[in-house]
Amino acid sequence: MAVTDTEKAYQQIRKQIIKTELKPGSIIKESALMTELSIGRTPIREALKQLQIEHLVIVKPRRGIFVADISITDMLQLFEIRVELESLAVRLATKRITPEEFSNLKGLSKDYAQIDLRDKRSLIELDGKFHCSIAEASHNKFLRHDIAHYYDLSARIWYLAIELTSPEDINIKAHLRILEAIEAGDADQAAEGIAKHIKDSHKSIKNYL
Repeated sequence: MAVTDTEKAYQQIRKQIIKTELKPGSIIKESALMTELSIGRTPIREALKQLQIEHLVIVKPRRGIFVADISITDMLQLFEIRVELESLAVRLATKRITPEEFSNLKGLSKDYAQIDLRDKRSLIELDGKFHCSIAEASHNKFLRHDIAHYYDLSARIWYLAIELTSPEDINIKAHLRILEAIEAGDADQAAEGIAKHIKDSHKSIKNYL
């Protein structure tokens, strides 16, 4: 199925917001997006409506459309819900993961061995692939959707503080311990591992904001 202009605009604008190429609190100019994306005004507006529903943009009457700010409260609540959702996902994944899905997860660990640890953007992307792969392996489409959404919101916080963080803050090594627990069929250990990984991420990032 062909991607519509609205979907294309949505994906591109959302990516810019998550990666903080569109900074929190900045005004969004439809005309600039139209030129940059080579997409008409109507699809841009439809995309912005969807992003408003996701709380990534805010419409202020008579002032314009703005990228949503990030607050400390938002950060705390995001990590709280991720702990619960992803602990459930990894428990389900431990029981339901297919050989192909497990092979893909192991492949990510090989990517980690080859990555330049100074490249923090690549570390964030690799971390995202790992978390979303576990959500996929839960074989629960609602859980998968919500985890992807909340992970992206958390990643936005990391991108905002990326110049201040160190590679150690983005602890990819934790993935290996979670992977070992999944391979052993130990759902409790896997859940404890992913919960600790998320909590440790929260402790690290809150020092910079």
